[in-house]
Amino acid sequence: MELPARFALCALLSTTALLGACERDTPPEDGSQSGEEAEVPEEETITEQEDPVELIEPSALGPKAPAIYFTTGLKGYTEPCGCTADVLLGGIDRITAFVEDSRALHPDTLMIDGGDWLFEYASIEPHMEPQERAKADVLAAAHKSMGTLFSVPGPRDLALGVDFYLEKMNLAGMVPLSANLTLHETTPKATHVAELGEWTVGFVGLTQPALVEEVYQVEARDEEAALRQALSQLPEVDATVLVYQGSPERADELADLAGIDFVIQGHNPEKRVDAVALDEDTFLLEAYDQGRYVGRLKLYGPDAEGDFVDARSASAEEREALRTQIEHVEGNISLLDVRTGGEETPLRKRLQERVDGLKDELARLEREGFEIPEQGRAFLFEAVDMQPGYRLDDAIKKAREDFNADLARLNAQVEREVIPVEDGEPFYIGTAQCATCHVQAHDFWEGTDHASAVATLGERNKAFDQSCIGCHVVGWEKPGGSVLGKITYEAELGGTTFTKDLNNVGCESCHGPGSQHRLQPLDASGTPQHILRKPTEEACATCHVEEHSPRFDFDVYVRQITGEGHSYSGAP
Repeated sequence: MELPARFALCALLSTTALLGACERDTPPEDGSQSGEEAEVPEEETITEQEDPVELIEPSALGPKAPAIYFTTGLKGYTEPCGCTADVLLGGIDRITAFVEDSRALHPDTLMIDGGDWLFEYASIEPHMEPQERAKADVLAAAHKSMGTLFSVPGPRDLALGVDFYLEKMNLAGMVPLSANLTLHETTPKATHVAELGEWTVGFVGLTQPALVEEVYQVEARDEEAALRQALSQLPEVDATVLVYQGSPERADELADLAGIDFVIQGHNPEKRVDAVALDEDTFLLEAYDQGRYVGRLKLYGPDAEGDFVDARSASAEEREALRTQIEHVEGNISLLDVRTGGEETPLRKRLQERVDGLKDELARLEREGFEIPEQGRAFLFEAVDMQPGYRLDDAIKKAREDFNADLARLNAQVEREVIPVEDGEPFYIGTAQCATCHVQAHDFWEGTDHASAVATLGERNKAFDQSCIGCHVVGWEKPGGSVLGKITYEAELGGTTFTKDLNNVGCESCHGPGSQHRLQPLDASGTPQHILRKPTEEACATCHVEEHSPRFDFDVYVRQITGEGHSYSGAP
């Protein structure tokens, strides 16, 4: 990811290897200190040597009450990717322990899943299957331990077919819930009625047909007609919950049907911590995906009548304003740290005191910012972030670690060949070949975290995880690049055989394959040729995705990861 005129080390990596180098070197050019710029806060590098965090005991928002817990969009994540401090939330062993520990907080509790729990994508390449099949067993064991009642089929659940899905559902002790799907020869339950303390809660599962229209052995009926029929067949219940695998826009339309109190968004849930009022009597609930949040819905007033009232609505706007202020000031602190090397200046001290005060006020509102009416029905909803301090379930932790330890064996079963290069096209040659000319740039690169990208995976037993490795090496699954089992191999360039080493995030990750440039680096005028001199944001974004690098800013990152012998002027 570096080479001639600016060796720009555009941070193609979405891992710990990327982050420290991305934000420690060159400050923004405007020279401001605290500034109004909060858009580019620093992302912390996470390592296995971090000090243990203080154990967090689950807490209950508001008085004890029957509670519904749920996950949505696990997407096959058994643990957080660990790329940055922003994405350390989650872990299936953490979720399991949280649900188990939280049961003690409430007289009555049940656990459900909104679907898309098995895989990250709706289709899986054959070379990924051994790994994904084994990982599914870890997730199934966790749901079994949590006593999850049901899940609504989503497109990501069906990536390996209906039979595999039903097998894992059975292993997890869950039943599929869908009013409008037929899965091969199985017709799922349309509804589920659960006794929850003094409440009788009715659940309806539903999947948007467009999501599964091309899935083999799946038939989908119109969801609105199926929902109407399911609601009409529900016995008398105190609360009705629609668990929906579909778009938020369609969920909003379906919520207009009479009798629905809550809609749990199962497909691509957004990052919301509060309930959203869809209309006067229906609320949308979301728990952010990849296991980063667990939804908790508490119900009050079982003997009362009328519509539900959000007991937190009075403080919602104030809490959101505080979160925005905290993010802004923390962004300025991070920006200041980049410029001062983290020095404890008077300005930094004042900004930190400001953040601490805002967080104290937010914590107070989180604890006290609700009002449960003496008469009528009310609810308290929170999307609880699965912070690193929550306890880990020992059995699920062992299952997760055993899966990681077994990745090398699982993926050794997969035989792959490097994608061939078309005649006349360049191919990847590895950072060592670039270093023969670009000595100064290579020396700079070796001092960045990019140069140890693969080692960061090894520290977490993820060096053989195909979900991770692609953003830690050069030319992953590209012509003349790397594939599983062939990251270092013999190749020929200009009649000479050499060992091609594509480990780590190197020059070609951003500047493109360098074979032709290596043979003919300059044109007749002495200008570098056959290489991408100015990396594109699109190339970086293949790994710098929102899930793994939420604060990515291309222009600033490029400036911050260039150094002596590796300038970046922005010129092509």
